Amino acid sequence: MNDSHDELNEEKLRGPRRINLNIFWFLIILLSTIILTAIITALSIDGRTERAVNVGTDTRQEFAKLYNVYDTITKEYYTDVDKEQLIEKSIKGMVEGLDDPYSEYMSIDETAKFEESITGEFEGIGTEIMQENNVIVVSSPIKGSPAEAAGIQTGDKIVKVNGKSIEGVSTSEAAAMIRGKKGTEVTLTIIRGSDKPFDIKIKRDKIHIDSVTFEEKDDIGHISINRFQEGTSDELQKYLDQAAEDDVKDIIIDFRNNPGGLLNEALAMINQFVPKGETLLYLEYAGKTREVVKAQVEQNPSTKNFDNIYILVNEGSASASEVFTGALMDLTDAEVVGNKTFGKGIVQTTSEFKDGSLVKYTNSKWLTPNETWVHGKGIDPDFVINTPDYTRIKYLDSSEVYVIGQENDDILSIKVALDALGFDIKSFDNTFDKNLELEVKKYQTKHNIEASGFVTGKTTEQLMVDLRNHIKENDTQLNQLMDYIKGEKTKEEVTKEMEENSKYIPVNNDRSLDEEESEE
Repeated sequence: MNDSHDELNEEKLRGPRRINLNIFWFLIILLSTIILTAIITALSIDGRTERAVNVGTDTRQEFAKLYNVYDTITKEYYTDVDKEQLIEKSIKGMVEGLDDPYSEYMSIDETAKFEESITGEFEGIGTEIMQENNVIVVSSPIKGSPAEAAGIQTGDKIVKVNGKSIEGVSTSEAAAMIRGKKGTEVTLTIIRGSDKPFDIKIKRDKIHIDSVTFEEKDDIGHISINRFQEGTSDELQKYLDQAAEDDVKDIIIDFRNNPGGLLNEALAMINQFVPKGETLLYLEYAGKTREVVKAQVEQNPSTKNFDNIYILVNEGSASASEVFTGALMDLTDAEVVGNKTFGKGIVQTTSEFKDGSLVKYTNSKWLTPNETWVHGKGIDPDFVINTPDYTRIKYLDSSEVYVIGQENDDILSIKVALDALGFDIKSFDNTFDKNLELEVKKYQTKHNIEASGFVTGKTTEQLMVDLRNHIKENDTQLNQLMDYIKGEKTKEEVTKEMEENSKYIPVNNDRSLDEEESEE
């Protein structure tokens, strides 16, 4: 028994020793395999980086060509390529493929500038721009900005920045080129209408945009809204309350050259004029899914104190301006005055990435409470008041020489400008006649310019400066509206006066987004 017992104990002792030995070598082999595999994988990745593009990405068949192009270029292009730039440009190209001037991909730097525009403070010249037909177009100059002072107008096409063509660049890229430090200058090459290109030099400044301004004149409250940015609704409420406290009965809400902005601000502003629960607009998404947007809070009590509300618009009033105008037109007795609006009936949203870049894209169309879609059509005012001829003249190039005997449209612009500035123009046609020569000499003498009688150089430059100042100091649209509100003139009298002041240079009230996009 003892022998057998010892044998059993020996077996028990030997068994565990064999097991420990196997585990040890197994772990050694396993660890070696892992290390070797890691080395091979690292060498493989290091040697063939361009083939790693599919790792962790969507491998759907429609992206196969994109991956193949990327692999081919990064492997076979004759010199080194910036792979990050390739990806950035690919994303930009994808968004541009939408053929939508309001959708774009923004880099980190471009996103920062975009966010500056939402908050209302940046350094630049002060214009709203968009892309049409591969061309950067001015939506509107910001009121009080260097761009407005220099004569930049809604619809101007910017073809060069400091002599460099910007054809095909995105709006954010163009904005980056145009913006710059306060005190520096930028030269924009502009095409206006069918005119040939001309240069405008503008000194950049710090642009702080007060989105709402207010003045009381002859017991009429004039609220001018320049854009819809963060806090615009609060600013509007402040001035509405002030007007009510001052017992103002007639309010003008001025959206001229307001390109739009944040939709939520526009909705909050509409809500100040209508009761809670009222339908403010409809949003239609992909698949015809419709969202009804209603007023979320009670109406501002101050707005109940006003007898009349007038909304002043023009061809530069777009997007959120039209959301507000269309809603009050449908829901209240507000009267819309001025010119037909721009006609932008679509909404953009943004999707931001972890690195700070973002894509802005159109995600819906909007309709007024009466289910009207203004896109490409604009909003027709109840009461049309055009601006005078001198606000629509051609921009005159100071390098051109205009002399007696010439016949072209520029001559008519010279005549209209001088007439507006108080000079005695006898006939408004396209001919540079003796009367015009005489008045040009009077103008030159007044400004201590050699009285040559022909228009060029300093004469042209001074004429454009004087005309811009005259436009700024004489807001005929607003003045005629106020005359009507005060009862000093009837609609018929205002219309007659307007027609008398705008009979030489055609008024284009048919500008539409669809027509402009069709030029592509």
